[in-house]
Amino acid sequence: MTSLECNRAPMSALRREIELSWRRSQLSGVQPEFTGFADLSVTEFDPRSRLLDAAAPVLDQIAATLTGTAYSLLLVDRDCRLVYHWFDNPRVETALETLGIRDGANLAEDSIGTNALGTALETRRGIIINGSEHYIERFKGLTCYGHPILHPVTRRLAGVLDITSTNSHADPLLAPFLQRAVNDIEHRLLDQAKASERALLAAFQTISRQRRAVAAVGDDIVLTNNSAVDLLGPSDYALLHMLAEQAPARPHSTDVRLASGAAVRLHIAQVTGAETGMLFHFEPIADFDVTVAARPVVTRLADHAPTTAGPVLVVGDHGTGRSTAARRLARPEEVEFHQCADIATCGEQTWVRRLQERLARPAGAVCLDGVDALPERVVDQLIGAIKSKPRPKIILSSLPLRDAHGAHAALAALCAERVEIPPLRDRIAELPAITKDLLRELDPAADVRLLPSVIELLAAQPWPGNLHELKAVLAHILQHRHQGDVTVRDLPDRYRVASRARSLSGRERAERDVIIESLRRYNGNKQKTAHELGISRTTLYARLKALRITDGQPPVPRSGSR
Repeated sequence: MTSLECNRAPMSALRREIELSWRRSQLSGVQPEFTGFADLSVTEFDPRSRLLDAAAPVLDQIAATLTGTAYSLLLVDRDCRLVYHWFDNPRVETALETLGIRDGANLAEDSIGTNALGTALETRRGIIINGSEHYIERFKGLTCYGHPILHPVTRRLAGVLDITSTNSHADPLLAPFLQRAVNDIEHRLLDQAKASERALLAAFQTISRQRRAVAAVGDDIVLTNNSAVDLLGPSDYALLHMLAEQAPARPHSTDVRLASGAAVRLHIAQVTGAETGMLFHFEPIADFDVTVAARPVVTRLADHAPTTAGPVLVVGDHGTGRSTAARRLARPEEVEFHQCADIATCGEQTWVRRLQERLARPAGAVCLDGVDALPERVVDQLIGAIKSKPRPKIILSSLPLRDAHGAHAALAALCAERVEIPPLRDRIAELPAITKDLLRELDPAADVRLLPSVIELLAAQPWPGNLHELKAVLAHILQHRHQGDVTVRDLPDRYRVASRARSLSGRERAERDVIIESLRRYNGNKQKTAHELGISRTTLYARLKALRITDGQPPVPRSGSR
């Protein structure tokens, strides 16, 4: 007998939406007999958020109306975190606090089972949860009505408003009462959105008359002046959206190469009063001859050789382009590569002798690739050879040496100049230019263009194999397409879905991986995926949104570019 069947109400007696919610609760591992939530996830939230700003006067008015009725009000944000509570009945407040339900607590179904807040968030519909319909035994003395708050512009879930009583069944007047309150909050969110768009438009109009290219990017709007229109291609707009989403609030700059090949320095600043609105100034960069391998780090080396006569250390994960960076650092000399891994096949003495013979000739440059794999006794001999003069220019290539000690630490200390190449997952701003370069390298005759939805999907991948992995994906594309637009269907199956969520708990990461794997197995078919996972399609869509999993289907824009 399952825990569902052991709960007070038999499954056959439950309403359909409650039955589905109980199943979701069970699949999430929630136990009906839980009596306390000492480990309930609690996170900080912004007390000045747009949701709370819009809801505050409405909540104050409702609280004044409900005074003396023993009702309670709860509000959660889009992540189902409790961001507001008001209790007319102190016993309810004490009971919930005893269970660990306080500001910042996660009240989603997968934390505390069926409840009017979490279930309304899952279904995106208003719902009444009568006392016995709660999944958790301790909640069965409460009856709740929850109604989702949808942003009137983006239609994204902004939060859920709940009214709770100690009655066994809900008053039928609760639904229209709470719906009106939610409508009032949504109208205020609309006013905020209009004000945000007005602020973004005003900021754009102020700077758009400048001669240089300028763009303004919001959630559902992109504005560009004529100079930017001439500069930007379709994949560049995807890049701007990604940069706007990831940008910190403080002004900053980043160097990128656009789809046209033009190199620019992007000056990015948040627009005051425009929610997530960002302004982009495009500053051309002359002689920006940067190869795919190490774009952000070799820009400073594009016009001059290393500034020291000592060895240079190039650090990066496998596949990040250390060899290409080494070749650039060796200019104008020709570089000769020695793979440190060869020591296992040719023998330690032979490898060291060959290296010493080469270092005795001062001409050219020598790159030792993978010095982190060398035995310490060999590193000691290498340090002695590096200190001797004359010798050629020496470039050392290695995996990150964060925990280096002994001889390896001493070798790293000899390198006054270091070049650190970040992994591909941290170089999303360069992805359009990187893919263009790799496609040209794979097939110069190919005339293909990655659609923005493909660029954004690739940007969400973890890329453990870095450039090598990306190159393999692009090679797969060229096997099937040599001209025209590359769509999501042209990608290998496992790259058609991804999650852009960065901060997930261990359970959420496991859930994300299971969903992604199932989507890949059924080629993105949501109905088959939901059936395999034992959940409804509604729940699946809710989890896709919560875990920020995308299958490359582009959103329908509400407004176009100017």
